[in-house]
Amino acid sequence: MKRLLILLLTGLFAQLVVSCYPEGADNIEDYDVAITNYDKGADFSAFTTFSIPDTVVYFANDNSAGKPSHEFDDAVIKAVTDNFVAMGYEKVADPTATTPAEDLPSFIVTVSAFSNVNYAYFVDNWYNNWGGWWGGPFNPYYPWYPVSVYSYRTGSVVVEMVSTAKRNDDKVNVVWTGIADGLLQGSNSFVLNRVESQIDQCFIQSPYLKKATTPNK
Repeated sequence: MKRLLILLLTGLFAQLVVSCYPEGADNIEDYDVAITNYDKGADFSAFTTFSIPDTVVYFANDNSAGKPSHEFDDAVIKAVTDNFVAMGYEKVADPTATTPAEDLPSFIVTVSAFSNVNYAYFVDNWYNNWGGWWGGPFNPYYPWYPVSVYSYRTGSVVVEMVSTAKRNDDKVNVVWTGIADGLLQGSNSFVLNRVESQIDQCFIQSPYLKKATTPNK
């Protein structure tokens, strides 16, 4: 339930960010956001190894995007893997159904992507913001004027750090979540560069993930 709430709030936050720029942002990058959340009771120093699937799981709220493309999977998985390695964790082979519990990695990393189409409208009348003698704006919103409707697509890459330690309630033990959120606009390379930058930012703003290194003797 908590995980679902975080994802729902992410989508809402993305729309709120867009609404903060009623006249448009200076750059598309201005809409990019890195969001993180973690289990306050987790002992990150106890984690040592991790595994990560080689595929990103995609979700979309409509069918207009067609079949998901996995052309970015390798680059996104590499960006996430490199950041965890830089934090001091060792990547190991993915576990199988027959892997003994004592041989499991400390945590498993999952990467998923969400895509949403948002719709909005605006009215561009010269008198919309005119303050009359009554001291207020004049907004005669009746269909005498053209209403412009537009849409924009937002996307989120969600990285989750799932502990393999067994819980008493048998629930998935997600100890850290990083979300790279922004507009899906521009060339493929431009979008990918921004996604990678926000993934990096998720780790930058999560210094508690960094493992203490043993000083050389």
